[in-house]
Amino acid sequence: MEDLPPPSADSLLPGTPEARAAYIKEAQTKRDLNALARLFEAELLAQPAFAEAMTPYFAQSPPLVARMYANAKAAAYIKGPMLLKHTGARFVELREAAAHDLWEIQQKKLFDLQCRWRAEQLTLPGVRHTEEFRQWEKYIEHCPWLPPITADEVALYEDYLRSDAYEPSRNWAWQDYDTFRRAAEGDEEGPDDDDHNEDEADDGYEAAETRARRTLPAWYRYHDAATGAGSLLALPDVRGEKEAYYIGLTEADKAEKLAAQRARGDMAASLPWHPFIMGKERRYFQQFEDPAELPRLLRWYDAERADWRRRNGYLYEATHWIERALESQTAPWPIAAHADWRQAVIAAGMRAWGHQLAEVLAEVWQEQEQSRALGLPVTGPRVYGDRQPFEELDWAEEETYQPKFILRGRELAGEPRDFNF
Repeated sequence: MEDLPPPSADSLLPGTPEARAAYIKEAQTKRDLNALARLFEAELLAQPAFAEAMTPYFAQSPPLVARMYANAKAAAYIKGPMLLKHTGARFVELREAAAHDLWEIQQKKLFDLQCRWRAEQLTLPGVRHTEEFRQWEKYIEHCPWLPPITADEVALYEDYLRSDAYEPSRNWAWQDYDTFRRAAEGDEEGPDDDDHNEDEADDGYEAAETRARRTLPAWYRYHDAATGAGSLLALPDVRGEKEAYYIGLTEADKAEKLAAQRARGDMAASLPWHPFIMGKERRYFQQFEDPAELPRLLRWYDAERADWRRRNGYLYEATHWIERALESQTAPWPIAAHADWRQAVIAAGMRAWGHQLAEVLAEVWQEQEQSRALGLPVTGPRVYGDRQPFEELDWAEEETYQPKFILRGRELAGEPRDFNF
């Protein structure tokens, strides 16, 4: 019996269009560049047109050219679909980010209404106490009495995105009137600053981040400068002072009852949280650790905290903005001089991102307006953490601390248990 020659590489390649399609799909799924290159090289070498095209060139050229051609084609098959999908994802990400940020316009309008409501210049449907503004902050897209966004407001926000004042959205407490008023009056530290986490003082970046959250959001500041609306924060807080009076009555009554409980030896109702839970870890190690081991433990603890601040501070921010700029900012982008190059990178990345958002903002707003007109859903505000569905909210007045204390204060003052004051 005559011996058969060993199977060639070509015999392992697909022989029908159906088999070829399955072969390519499997190679793409497994990201098998070599398998695709073998197929494409064999197909190219089998084409008479390729042999004819190679006749003017050196005799050893065809196999080299076929291999290079096949490798280039295989790389396109392996990487191209993924990269195009990634490009599409970045396109969607940018537009969704612009849609999220449009709600900052509504948050500012709600805050200005809050200022006027507190000054008793106007009434708002269904609003009974100041805490409800914090509720509408979380569900701004459902607020029924906020006027819709206008083209002029979009244009102003677009100017803000292109300005040096722009700061990417943070998890702002958009309706935190008390904090913003203290910031406007020059007391940015707030009443609880003496009790701040001791680690914060050890890191300038982390401390700066904390301070930033205690000031007016960047968009509020820009809007006020452009429109003069900052004067609204200077209006008298008539409603807040009335609420504070009733809350004070309740707190005084509570303190009196707790003092009586302590006098009877019932301490359970008035015990505070342990300071360790409130972020005072370091000073309490010495209570329970062997004095001989304590210095080493504190060195290790400080090293771990410093590393955490590094990873979640400058390193995170700078890396984030470098990656975002390199991925999506194709045109050259300027970077300003700065004493700290990390801050310069962060600022340049933020500016580039703001300009990208500005490019699509008006178009995204127009699309949302068309969707509303057709009764279609629109992209809502950015949500941090879990949020209860709006339809399941219980707006009962005793649900949270502040309204509960107001109503109790009304009772203590011998007045009706309601918010009509």
